[in-house]
Amino acid sequence: MAKRTPKNQNAYLHDMLEAAELVRTYMADVSYDEFWDNSEKRDAVTLRLAVIGESARQVSAATGKTLPNVPFRALSGMRNRIAHVYGAVDFKIVWAVTQSDIEPLIGALRAHLRGA
Repeated sequence: MAKRTPKNQNAYLHDMLEAAELVRTYMADVSYDEFWDNSEKRDAVTLRLAVIGESARQVSAATGKTLPNVPFRALSGMRNRIAHVYGAVDFKIVWAVTQSDIEPLIGALRAHLRGA
């Protein structure tokens, strides 16, 4: 089997941005109760958070230093909790992340990628 060529660092950042923008769209004007009552929405959001975390895990330390406001380690950690202990995911935390952390992440990634 041929060895895969690693992605460019900006490709991981683009993947993160795309997933974050989808989370923002999925969660626009959604209360916690609406989120909790909609298993498809919970699944879609947690999948996109896992994508963000997996891409964050692939970002090099050097690239990470250019984005000091992006918590790459925490994003990767959330992905690990979603992927490995899905049944124990605290959806109140997931909802809170969508309400407070997604917009700053989008802003930081957009600003960085515009300058790239």
